[in-house]
Amino acid sequence: MAKLPYYELVLTYLRCSDNLKPAMDFSDILSIISTDLDEVEQELEASIKSPVPLVYEISQYLLGSGGKRLRPAVLLLSSGACGRLNGKERTYSAAALELIHTATLLHDDVVDEAKLRRGKPSSNIVWGNKATVLVGDFMLAKALSLIQSCGDLELIKAVTDAAAKLAQGQVLEVMNTSNMLEVTEEVCFGIIENKTASLLESCGTVGAILAGVEDGLKHSVGQYGFNIGVAFQLTDDALDYSSTEEEFGKGVGQDLVEGKMTLPLYYSIQEASSSERSKINDVLVSKEVFNEDDLSFVRDIVGRYKGVQKTNNMAENYINNAKDAISLLPDTPYKNSLDSLADYIVDRRG
Repeated sequence: MAKLPYYELVLTYLRCSDNLKPAMDFSDILSIISTDLDEVEQELEASIKSPVPLVYEISQYLLGSGGKRLRPAVLLLSSGACGRLNGKERTYSAAALELIHTATLLHDDVVDEAKLRRGKPSSNIVWGNKATVLVGDFMLAKALSLIQSCGDLELIKAVTDAAAKLAQGQVLEVMNTSNMLEVTEEVCFGIIENKTASLLESCGTVGAILAGVEDGLKHSVGQYGFNIGVAFQLTDDALDYSSTEEEFGKGVGQDLVEGKMTLPLYYSIQEASSSERSKINDVLVSKEVFNEDDLSFVRDIVGRYKGVQKTNNMAENYINNAKDAISLLPDTPYKNSLDSLADYIVDRRG
């Protein structure tokens, strides 16, 4: 994998991302767990080794492409904020949750017929759908093996329940692809809560479980993860309409092209005139392929009716909820980093 310690790799990635705040902000958040993150990276490297060369090649291609390791960071900071600062179980569970996340990215790219991931051709473009899906399955199996090695049934249940919710969220999204005008706000949030927030909720919960705190605090830290998860996805959905391909690391307007209704467009359609809705209907329903004029028209509607702004405002509300959820934690550098991480989630929009 990367020759640099993972902490330094992340900083390099952030410095190249114009849509993010200055890299120093994020490095400050990670500094308290930089050694822990390097240990997680070593565990990830060990986990993806395989006697089948293509398995390692595809796994390393995505894991080594500069993702922020948000899920391990939430787990490690949550564990630290609750009083658990070391132990191999922290490393194993953090690596397992990152493997689950990465596996779902591989599967997602196949389902969505994606072409880019983190600024590079996606694995399905490079190696095809069959190999990509099977390597995703390999990663899920490795994640379960790591979680099992922790030997804690409560921890295992928290992770497997989240993985099940994540899969349900993916199916819910597929069910509502290409019938965009029939999708409700409730469905949009159902997809977000299951597909993105559930895994981050489990990161907070697992961190608290490892620290051995009481159930009420486990729930609170889990709610922190859930709320930043919703905010993260809301911000991503907004960036899909307001960013550029170079900044975003994948095609902009991709949700629209893939037939996915997200909240920036949903809120804008509610405000649009009848003639605008009719034209939106023509674009969304009548065409199998979108051209640049179609994309520009929809982005103009989203801009005119402040769909991005409304979505970002909602993300801010979830960030406030996340901070409230951990307000009773002791005032430590770990807790302060959780607060700063919450701010970073929405600051990605620049």
